[in-house]
Amino acid sequence: MATVEAHQEPATFVEQLLGKQVRYQKHKPGKNLLLERVPKGVFQIEKIHQFGNRIILNDGDIVMETAPTVMERGGRMALLLPTGEELYFYTE
Repeated sequence: MATVEAHQEPATFVEQLLGKQVRYQKHKPGKNLLLERVPKGVFQIEKIHQFGNRIILNDGDIVMETAPTVMERGGRMALLLPTGEELYFYTE
């Protein structure tokens, strides 16, 4: 499986995610990425809240302690946190 590589500068900000239909693929865990409530199957990213550096998607389904670099390619979306955690979705 091809790996999405991040550039040195952020490619896009998380507002790109708003309204997207996605399905969880995989993640590289860490203390700065909380996925306790990620829905199973396809779901839409409906809300994005930012409190300082913390990013919260869909009222707490996904919590990131720092803003990620967002990259989309070939039906996959990668959220790459500067702390090393990674989150991958399939886009529908």
